[in-house]
Amino acid sequence: AGRDFAVRTADVIFSRHGEPEAGRAFRSDVRSRALAAGRDPDSILVIPAVSVVLGDTEAEAAERAREISFQQVTPQTAIHLLEQVWGEDLSAHDPEGPVPAPPAAAGEQLTQGQARRVDDPLAAAREWHALAQEHGWSIRELVVSQTTRHEFIGTPDSIAAQLDDAAQTGAADGYVLSGSVVPHGIDEFVDRVVPLLQERGVLRTEYEHPTLRGNLGLGDPDERTGAAPRVEVAS
Repeated sequence: AGRDFAVRTADVIFSRHGEPEAGRAFRSDVRSRALAAGRDPDSILVIPAVSVVLGDTEAEAAERAREISFQQVTPQTAIHLLEQVWGEDLSAHDPEGPVPAPPAAAGEQLTQGQARRVDDPLAAAREWHALAQEHGWSIRELVVSQTTRHEFIGTPDSIAAQLDDAAQTGAADGYVLSGSVVPHGIDEFVDRVVPLLQERGVLRTEYEHPTLRGNLGLGDPDERTGAAPRVEVAS
């Protein structure tokens, strides 16, 4: 329903599908829905948020991504996030210990006013538990693997190549960069990756238009409704 609403009303969809494979599937689906709704697919841009982790070597980047992920999920946070899926009070469990058995039946939403992270908590709990058993993960390791994401990890050269390939193969119409660390994550990307993307000719060196719409190639505000342009979120 959210995707159908987006293709009827949106000019830009801010997507959570930043990984290239998932991005291609989402963008392809959106473009198909746009055609069915009588819109030009090129009139809707899909721009996911992505996180980038850089290193001087691939191994250093991978280790840095792991370190950042564990800093983002404290032991207390790991228990809290697992409780959202299990629907049970898990405060007695050690976050560095084994993952408890999944619930026999769907539990209640323990945190009111907060959207669930998964559509089917019971199915997710069973899947998560199986993954923990397969890999020998603790509660915290499991939660880190399922809730943190860094879509692009590598050296500046490999990151530039990954982003270029993703854009050229229809994974997105562009990306919103979310810094992996604050406040310096964006600075590092600007200093080390932006010049490489500009050398490849896939990132502008100056802005041609005074408005965001113009620089996104969207032209004048939406003439279909006469309303101000809108940016919608679809998941």
